[in-house]
Amino acid sequence: MNRYPVKSTDNIVSVGYDEIKEVLEIEFKLEVIHHYFDVPLNEFVHLMKAPEPEEYFFKYVYCRYHFDAM
Repeated sequence: MNRYPVKSTDNIVSVGYDEIKEVLEIEFKLEVIHHYFDVPLNEFVHLMKAPEPEEYFFKYVYCRYHFDAM
């Protein structure tokens, strides 16, 4: 999965998305990667376009979707 750099955040380094599996991948500065499952494409698009991606992540993704840490 390709990840794209995210600017203006304290903790998130990059974000990737697999459309077929609906998996959102978040890479954090602490060298941890989380996979969030059953995330619709529009959620990824909103996250990438958000003026404050980290704020969007914590408000709309973190508490809504099941995840695994790698």
